[in-house]
Amino acid sequence: MEGRPPIRVQLLKPGDPAWDEQLEATPRDVYHTAGFHAYAEGSGEGEAGLLVAGDRDRWLAWPYLLRPVAQVDGLEDASAADVTSVYGYSGPLASGCVPGDEFLADAWREIAGVWREQGVVSAFTRFHPLLENAALIGRIPWGDSRADEPAPVAPLGRTISIDLTLADAAIRSGYSESLRRQIKNYRQVGQVTTHDESWDDLEAFTSLYHETMSRNEADEYYFWDVENFRRLRASLDGHVHLLVTRVGDVVGAAGLFTEYQGIVQEHLMAANEALASVSPYKVLIDDTAHWAKLRGNSVLHLGGGRGAREDSLFEFKRRFSPRRHEFFTGRWILDRARYDELVEARSAAVGPGKTLSPGYFPRYRAQAVDAQGPDEA
Repeated sequence: MEGRPPIRVQLLKPGDPAWDEQLEATPRDVYHTAGFHAYAEGSGEGEAGLLVAGDRDRWLAWPYLLRPVAQVDGLEDASAADVTSVYGYSGPLASGCVPGDEFLADAWREIAGVWREQGVVSAFTRFHPLLENAALIGRIPWGDSRADEPAPVAPLGRTISIDLTLADAAIRSGYSESLRRQIKNYRQVGQVTTHDESWDDLEAFTSLYHETMSRNEADEYYFWDVENFRRLRASLDGHVHLLVTRVGDVVGAAGLFTEYQGIVQEHLMAANEALASVSPYKVLIDDTAHWAKLRGNSVLHLGGGRGAREDSLFEFKRRFSPRRHEFFTGRWILDRARYDELVEARSAAVGPGKTLSPGYFPRYRAQAVDAQGPDEA
C-alpha cells in the first residue's frame, strides 16, 4: 500500500524444509504441516503450497491446495483454478502481529494477488477453532462481496474439546452424569483400549470405518482405504496414532488421532454397529483423553457434528465436555466475472429439473440436486 514498504511473498512446497521451519515461531497444528499437505497432494486433492507474506519478524502464512476447475463435470474446458484447504482445521497463521494490524490486510492482498496470478477464481478455507485464526482475516474489509452474500469469514457451527490440563476427576466431572455411569458399566463387560503402535489392527479399523461411512451415507470421497491410511502414517511421521477399543476379543471401536504441539485431534473414528448396545465409542474417547493427558497434551479436540451442524453426532460429543469453540470458514470470490460464468456453465450442464445446491461454495463445484430439493451446506 502507498506509504508502506512492499511485502515480500514466498511460495513454499511440501518438499521444502523451509515450510515447517517457517511456522516454528507460532502455535500450529498437524493440519498446517508440510507432511499433511504432502499427504493431501498425494491423494489427488490438489497442488499443495504455503504462501508466506512478510519477513523473519512479521509474516502471514497460508497453506492451501490449488485445484484445476477442469476436473468438474461440465467444466472440462475451463482454464481457471481454485483454492481450498486440507481435510481438517487449517487456515492462515501469523507471527509478529495481532488481529487488526494494517500489515495483515496488506499481506492478505499480496497473497490474493499471487492466487490471481495462478488463475484462481475462488478461495475457501476451514479455520482452526482452537487457534482462533479466523480473527487474523475476519476484520479485513472485502470489496468484492455482494449485499445478498454472507460475509467472507463467517461462523459455520461449534466444536467441542476436552481440557486435558485438568485433573482426571475434573475432566470426568465435565461428562454428563449418564455418560459417566455408562462408561463405568461398559468397562465391566470387558472393554479395554490399547494404543496400537504397530497398527496391526489397521485393516479392522478400515473395515469398520467403511461400514460407518456407509451407515452415514457419506460421500465417496471419505471412503479412504488401507493404503491411504498407511500413506498418512508415513507422511505424519509419529504424529498420528491408532487407538483400538475391544469388547472381549472383538474390535468394538477404533480411531485415528493426530497429536501435534499439545493438540490431539479426533481425526477419524469408526464403531462396530453390532456392539452398539454397549457403545465402545464412549470408552474409546474416555481412554483416549486419559492417554493423551499422560503424554503431556493440553487438549483433545472432538470436533463438531456432520457438516458443522448441531446434529445427533454433536449431541453425542457434547456429553464429554462443556467446552465449545466457534468454527469459521472463509469464502472469497477473486474473479467475479469468471466465477459467474463457471456457475452458469455448470448450471447448464446439470440438465433440466436439476439445480446446483445453493449453500455450497464454490457453487460451480456443488452437487446437482432436484430443483425442489433441500439445500446442502
